Amino acid sequence: MEYLRRGSEQDVDLLYYWANESAVRKNSFSGRKITYEEHVSWYKKLLESSDAGQYIYVRDDEETGQARVVVRGDEAEISYSIAAEKRGMGYGKDMISLLTEKIRHDFPKVKKLVAKVKMDNVISRSIFLITGYTEKYITYEMEMDAGEE
Repeated sequence: MEYLRRGSEQDVDLLYYWANESAVRKNSFSGRKITYEEHVSWYKKLLESSDAGQYIYVRDDEETGQARVVVRGDEAEISYSIAAEKRGMGYGKDMISLLTEKIRHDFPKVKKLVAKVKMDNVISRSIFLITGYTEKYITYEMEMDAGEE
């Protein structure tokens, strides 16, 4: 059995642990480690927001991953991660499908879902394509050395 449950205050430590796992940091747009104080403050605001939702993916009675949604008007940005020991089992696509239904129920004004994924995160890119998303944009960046002007 699998389902998504709303995140609660009791999930703060689990989500902190998952957020700082090395592969999650690598695939995040901010690769730096998150301090516990930053996480607790951010999570408290997230739980208080009526335009955001944190979900815990439970599969076979085990907390297996997390998904988050932030709503802006009729559009919602989603993000997710699977616990390190549960990766490679196909759970990402299952969780994204459940999340779509959860958003329909919890945020009925949402008409479009958006997910931002790094180019080298091939697995997540594939999961979004499998679950019905289309690739819309590619962004290019160049890091400037501090000494160059």
